[in-house]
Amino acid sequence: MMGLDPTLAVLYVSLSYLGTPYRYGGDDTTGFDCSGFVGAVLRKFGYKPPRTAGAMYRWAKPVPADSMKPGDLLFFDYFKRPVGHVGIYLGDGLMIHASSKRGVVIDPLRWHRRHLVGVGRVPLPLRIARTFDGVAEF
Repeated sequence: MMGLDPTLAVLYVSLSYLGTPYRYGGDDTTGFDCSGFVGAVLRKFGYKPPRTAGAMYRWAKPVPADSMKPGDLLFFDYFKRPVGHVGIYLGDGLMIHASSKRGVVIDPLRWHRRHLVGVGRVPLPLRIARTFDGVAEF
């Protein structure tokens, strides 16, 4: 099988959840909260990420905001917490995340930039194969 670029695979999986409704505490396709969405994407690649945005912030490798790449995790200071929200950077100034009002959506990062507290990177497997059900796995 032909291998997929790891970053493209992460973006492919994250985009496959577009339109999934928001559900507080949700971590599956019946409904996601922000960290449940990011966790579901990362679990497709064999990771066991922490459950909350704050714990993910401490878990991911910090990178400077001016060095962010597609697939990086974006952390925000919403909901009266130092880190209360997480999304995935898509590139071209766009992010995908689980919005409490709109479910899994793509938004311009500029809408959220003033709340950005950090960028994190999770090392991805070097080679990922495409499976028959369209889910990227290694």
